[in-house]
Amino acid sequence: MPPLSRPPKRRYPASVKASPRRRWRQLLPLWLGAIAVGAALAAATGRRLPDDQTRLTPIAAPGRAGRLPALFSRRDSSRAPSLTVPPLVQPQPLPPQQAWPDLPQVQTKPGFTDLDAGHWAWPLLSDLAQRELLAGFPDGSFRPADPMTRAEFAAQVARLFDFPPDQTQPQEAVYPDVTPAHWAYNSIHRSVQMGFLNGYPDGAFLPDNSISRIHVVVALANGLTLKSSRAAAVVLAPYTDQTQVPPWATRQLVAATETGLVVNYPDLDTLAPNRPASRAEVAAMLHRALVYIGTLPDVSFPYIAGQSAGQ
Repeated sequence: MPPLSRPPKRRYPASVKASPRRRWRQLLPLWLGAIAVGAALAAATGRRLPDDQTRLTPIAAPGRAGRLPALFSRRDSSRAPSLTVPPLVQPQPLPPQQAWPDLPQVQTKPGFTDLDAGHWAWPLLSDLAQRELLAGFPDGSFRPADPMTRAEFAAQVARLFDFPPDQTQPQEAVYPDVTPAHWAYNSIHRSVQMGFLNGYPDGAFLPDNSISRIHVVVALANGLTLKSSRAAAVVLAPYTDQTQVPPWATRQLVAATETGLVVNYPDLDTLAPNRPASRAEVAAMLHRALVYIGTLPDVSFPYIAGQSAGQ
C-alpha cells in the first residue's frame, strides 16, 4: 500500500491565528492601566462618611513660599476626613464718618469761629454744636449776637422736632410771602403743622422779619403744649418788665417759665419780651426745650429764669 499522505495545513486569519498565551500578553497592558486608574480614583475620593464625622480644623498661613495647604485636607484622625478652613479674618473698624453715615458724629469742640468758652451761652451752645444740632453760616461763623429771623427759627424747629401735625392748625396754610422758591418753604410749613408758628392776621408770615423773644417763648410753649399749674401773678412776679408782656402771651410765658425754658441774660429778672431774640438766645431756649422733652441731658446754666425764685 502506498503511504498515506498528510492533509494540507489550513491557513487561519491573523486575529484567529494567535495562541491564547499571546492574546493574554496583548491585553495585559490594558488591564493594568484600568487597574491603575481605578486605584487613583479610589485614593482621591475615599470613603464618604456621615456629616457628623466631619470636623473643622483651622490651618495656618504658609510661612514661606512653596506648596500651599489644600482647602480640603485628608488628615487621618479617627479615620475620618477633616474639613480645613482658612483662619478667620478679624474685621477692621471703618474710618470715622463711614461706620454710621446717618448718625451725626460728636465733635471734640464746636467748629464755629466766633464761639468760645467765654461766651455767656457757651455751656448750652457747645452742647448743641458737639451734637451737630446748631446751624451756622457757610463762612464757619454762628453770629450769636445777630437777631434771628422767623424763617431761621422755623428751620431750627423743623430740624430739631418731629411731632405729629397739630389738628388745630391749617395743614395747607398758604402765605403770599412764602413761595415754594423760598429757601425755608418746607421748614415754615412743617413748623406751622406741628403747632409752633403761625402767620399774622393779614395772612402774611413775614419770614425775613426778626422774631421777638416773646414770640420764641410762645412758639415753644405752643409746640410743646406746655401747661401752667400756678397763678400768673406768682410766676411772673420776678420779672421787672412784666407789664410789657402782651396779654395774649401771658399763659404761654407762665408755662414756659415754670418749665425752665426762658433764658434771660444778663439779668434774670429782665425778660425784654419785645426785643428781637438773638441767635444765641434762641439756641439756648431750644436747648432747654430739648432737655424738657428728654432728648438732651440737663446742663447746669445760670441764666434760666425762675430759678432764683425757686420755681
